[in-house]
Amino acid sequence: MNRSVVINREYASGGREVGRIVAQAAGMEFYDTKILHEAALRQEYSEEMLATFDEQFIGGGFFDFALIGGDPELAALPYRIHGAITEVVVETARKAPAVFIGRCADQMLRDAELPLRSVFIYSTDMQRRIHRAVQVDGVQPKHAEGYIAKMDRARRRYQQFFTDTRFGDLNSYDLCLNSAEISYEDCAKAILATC
Repeated sequence: MNRSVVINREYASGGREVGRIVAQAAGMEFYDTKILHEAALRQEYSEEMLATFDEQFIGGGFFDFALIGGDPELAALPYRIHGAITEVVVETARKAPAVFIGRCADQMLRDAELPLRSVFIYSTDMQRRIHRAVQVDGVQPKHAEGYIAKMDRARRRYQQFFTDTRFGDLNSYDLCLNSAEISYEDCAKAILATC
């Protein structure tokens, strides 16, 4: 394969699993939380700090408070962390195409003029998403639907903050797949067929 694959996804739609299948089938490196680990090693941030300031930080009220509070160091931290993640994504893709999950990696690769296939995985089956959130992430069943909505809002805000694109906007992706209608394996096959 001569291009990287970036999978953006609704929470609990199975996008991460689709990415794993694509990476395994194509013999490519798979970067999800591994991006944070690599960024931490390169920039001397702790992995815990990167996880805290990842998608959930941008989606939370603490970020608004940091900007309003006027602390320049705190306000600059998301940009520095995003820069560290960008460095990992771009350097990795320059060495060999890889599969990246979220974190605006598609925009990073476009800005670096590197070949990619941008994919959005979504699901129109809320009950299936709830089941996945409970089974995979241990979300309490009675809170699952609200948690799913919260995570999607966080991802939307993260993407809008760091790019000029909108999360889930069909015009922002090369391929959009509904995992409620297509199995994870068939989603992966469709992605591989377009690369």
